[in-house]
Amino acid sequence: MIPVFAAAAWLLAATLPVEAVIFDATADPNYNTSAPTGALTNSGWQFEGQFNGFLGTAIAPHYFLAAQHIHGSIGDPFVLDGTNYHTTALYDDPSAGSDLRLWQVAERLPRYAPVYTGTNEVGAPMIVFGCGAQRGEPVVTAGLTNGWYWGTNNYVMRWGSNQVADILTDNGAPYLYATFDHGAGPDECHLSEGDSSGGVFILADGVWQLAGVNYAVDGYFSTNSAGDNFFNAALYDCYGFYNGAGTNWSLITNHVASGFWMSRVSAHYDWLTNKVPDFDSNANGIPDWWELQYSGNIHGLVATNDPDQTGFNNLQDWISRSNPTNPAAVFRIDSVQRTNNTATLSFQGWSNRLYQIYSCDALTNGNWQLVTTNAFAGNDGPTTWSDVHAPNSTSRFYRLQVSLPP
Repeated sequence: MIPVFAAAAWLLAATLPVEAVIFDATADPNYNTSAPTGALTNSGWQFEGQFNGFLGTAIAPHYFLAAQHIHGSIGDPFVLDGTNYHTTALYDDPSAGSDLRLWQVAERLPRYAPVYTGTNEVGAPMIVFGCGAQRGEPVVTAGLTNGWYWGTNNYVMRWGSNQVADILTDNGAPYLYATFDHGAGPDECHLSEGDSSGGVFILADGVWQLAGVNYAVDGYFSTNSAGDNFFNAALYDCYGFYNGAGTNWSLITNHVASGFWMSRVSAHYDWLTNKVPDFDSNANGIPDWWELQYSGNIHGLVATNDPDQTGFNNLQDWISRSNPTNPAAVFRIDSVQRTNNTATLSFQGWSNRLYQIYSCDALTNGNWQLVTTNAFAGNDGPTTWSDVHAPNSTSRFYRLQVSLPP
């Protein structure tokens, strides 16, 4: 619980689980309780769901990311847009000091966040989400307000802004760090007990991307070396207070702000790609491994582009598992063989794709009818399907449709 120094900033070794967004500019409990707008539109609010009294962030069609220390049990719902998504498995990041936990849900989530994979978080503007306490009374010494005590918890989700000040290490794991800077703007925020597990988004390449998960705050504080009146607070000037716990308290001799810590998601990319099938960090619908294979970069394919000029864009090529760089590898029915009233279609199919067949008797009327009772999977190679009601004396046309499984 002794203060430590890193880079040019003074930091607190003592940290506490976090709960709520506290603002420098206002104590209004209704402030920033709806999605950000204007330049902050799509800055992460839409990916945050309620879980075990805290927040989690959707990062894949069947996965959300949370903090380990908020706990939770398999079967507990992740609530997004008022809909319950039921957890079926959990995966703790095994790396030393990590607080990240990945949850799997049975139902398909309606959207998921892009995840930051770079290494340049320091200095980036960020939006942080939390669900907890209001701002309490001012912390006053010698007639000056130094910050704010933690207030009561109302468990209402809201957002605030800050900037990544540093990257620190706690128990061997890397964490983003931000400070509570007085006068930095109306949305400048700190966290308090209850905001744990909320998502932290930074603006990179013009897109708000998940870069952190709320972990801890600096504390405790005391006005004397005995620590017999310790308290929690969001302080923009810690000078003259003591920091520590138990019988170990150290005087803060610099005019510095307290701050909060966030799990650095980019440092755990390998774990995420190992646990999330077809992990898609830029949320363009195409998994990183596919983009890397065909472009040499995990973000090298634009979903709407059609580099091989087949009429199918890169996203459609991924869905059909066609090579987006080879015009000869277009998704198609390879052959149709008819024996009496049975027509057999052949095509390249995959076991992790679902297929449907449509037919019509004349292309001129465009009256396509679904002829498969249920969608079926492919054979990871040549796949066949037979229409046992094909007319023997007239023509019939077929259309093949492919989709990702739910």
